[in-house]
Amino acid sequence: MKFIISSINLGGGFIKFGLYKNYAGAFSLPVAGMVYNLIGIALLVIFMYLLMVSLRAKQSNFISLAYLFIILGGASNLFDRLFFGHVIDCVNVLNRSFFNIADGMIIIGVIILLIEQIKVKKDTIKV
Repeated sequence: MKFIISSINLGGGFIKFGLYKNYAGAFSLPVAGMVYNLIGIALLVIFMYLLMVSLRAKQSNFISLAYLFIILGGASNLFDRLFFGHVIDCVNVLNRSFFNIADGMIIIGVIILLIEQIKVKKDTIKV
C-alpha cells in the first residue's frame, strides 16, 4: 500500500481519508498480475450473467439494484487494475482495512442480497 497524500483523521484515527495506491488484490492480498486480471474478468462475466437472469425473472428492484452495485463496483476496480495497475483506495479503517467507493458499492450490493434472501426465507417459513 503506497500512501499518496496526507490523510484526514476522524474518530481519533479510527477512520482516515486519504489516497492510497493499492497494488495488491482484494482485501490487500498479494497476487500475480495477470492471474488477478483473468479472475476479475471471469467474475465480471458471471455477475453480468446473474444480472441478466435477475432482470428476466420477476424479482424485486432491490435485487436488480444489488447486482448493479456489485457489477459496477467490480467493473470500476477491474478497469483501474487493467489500465493503471492498481486501484486508489480512499478510506482507511484502523490502519488495517483500505477500501474505495467501488468496494463500498460491492459491499452494499452483497448486503442488499443478504437482506432480500432473509426476507424470502421468512416468507417461506410463514407459508
